Amino acid sequence: MSDSFRVTALQASVYHEHDGSLGVLEFVGLPFQPQRFFWLSGIDPVAIRASHAHKTCHQLLMCLTGGLSATITSPAGDVKVFRMKMGDMVHLEPLMWLDLTEFSMDAVLGVMASQPYDPSEYINDRNEFRELRKK
Repeated sequence: MSDSFRVTALQASVYHEHDGSLGVLEFVGLPFQPQRFFWLSGIDPVAIRASHAHKTCHQLLMCLTGGLSATITSPAGDVKVFRMKMGDMVHLEPLMWLDLTEFSMDAVLGVMASQPYDPSEYINDRNEFRELRKK
């Protein structure tokens, strides 16, 4: 695995009480200034979501409830798999391919992005992503 392949796993504060759970994320110390937030829910457990990389956008993946797997591939072909549960977070830097799988029926994944939505920012073709290795 190359030394340049960094993916940071983080943990939000989650407090479990008799009447439910409270999750807290302080915006101090985040690796980027969020410009967009979206979430995925109701995903079929056999579905594969994301399957793309971003050219310059950072993302912070946050499992809000349930569980799922996040498989991250660097341009060099190095792979890291994170099995995420409530409160787990992963900072995804630009030029990292993301596949999301194994969603539990109750999974909700929140994503903060460093940029507003821009379709030209996406790399949706795995072959185009592999070409980055040659550059």
